Amino acid sequence: MRQVKSSSRTQSRTGVRTAPKKKSSKVAPGKRRNANSMSTFGRRKERPAGPVAAWFANLREGNFGTQPFAYSAVALVAGVIVYGLVIGGHVQAAVDGGERQVNRVLALSGFSIQNVTVTGRAQTRKDDLLEAVGVGRGDPVFGFDTEAARQRIERLGWVRSATVTRLLPDTVRIDVSERQPFALWQRGGALSIIDAEGQPITDEGVQDFAHLPFIVGFGAPREAPALLNMMRAEEPQLLQRVRAFVRVSDRRWNLRLENGVDVKLPETGVAKALSDLAAYDTKYKVLSRDIVSVDLRLPDRVSVELTEGAATTKGIATEAAIKNGVMRTGSSARGGNT
Repeated sequence: MRQVKSSSRTQSRTGVRTAPKKKSSKVAPGKRRNANSMSTFGRRKERPAGPVAAWFANLREGNFGTQPFAYSAVALVAGVIVYGLVIGGHVQAAVDGGERQVNRVLALSGFSIQNVTVTGRAQTRKDDLLEAVGVGRGDPVFGFDTEAARQRIERLGWVRSATVTRLLPDTVRIDVSERQPFALWQRGGALSIIDAEGQPITDEGVQDFAHLPFIVGFGAPREAPALLNMMRAEEPQLLQRVRAFVRVSDRRWNLRLENGVDVKLPETGVAKALSDLAAYDTKYKVLSRDIVSVDLRLPDRVSVELTEGAATTKGIATEAAIKNGVMRTGSSARGGNT
């Protein structure tokens, strides 16, 4: 019986030809994509280089693009412009101008200075204080610089410290703490009022403080408070008789009494010298006699210089020495002002 060769197309029993089945691939479905991604040489295709890697590659090959340089140039020009605006003050001027406009609008809305109240003022002149504050009625309250005003007020001679407060909507409050006058200070031809810390207050109106202690000489304000406080505590009766405290060579003091007698104090041991003088005067009334000066610079004696009239009458000048509680008479002792 003759065999019939099977054709590429078969015919079903119904007479309909069917296409032959495709051969199944032996490659797993999950690996087909990988197979297609392989190059003809069997290697995986490389991913495209990023912009940074590409730039370094071009740099190695000597291919310099102009785009980075263009960006750098633009950034440099912009930086120069901004720097010029800032250094020239144009930016700050624009900000300040905008601030002023806002303050003007707020002032028209009721936030303007109408009152300035001051507490603690006794010696400071009102006109000087208002000038230092530097405001006028109707000025914007938010445009008022309280810190700058405080600094100007504290430059006034009588003012020790000040506090400046903005009270909305229309008031500025100033609290002042003033210096207390302590003495009058003469140096050369100038006369000033000083406080207890030796700081000059003012040169004006000194005639109103003639009752204060009078100190003379350079360095006197620095050292006078210690001497005066000591005499107030220990020798108040002697202090009442002193008309002036004279600083000599910025080393020691001379006391000018109300009767014109000079008491020459030592550089050290001032408290003991004054105590001895007070005891000596209580016993012998030496400060009430016809003398020019009493020298306390030596620790063991008191030297007294007579007036010319008293020396002529007595024939000699008198030196009194305190030694073992006994006063002795001797030759003249005319000390200088050193």
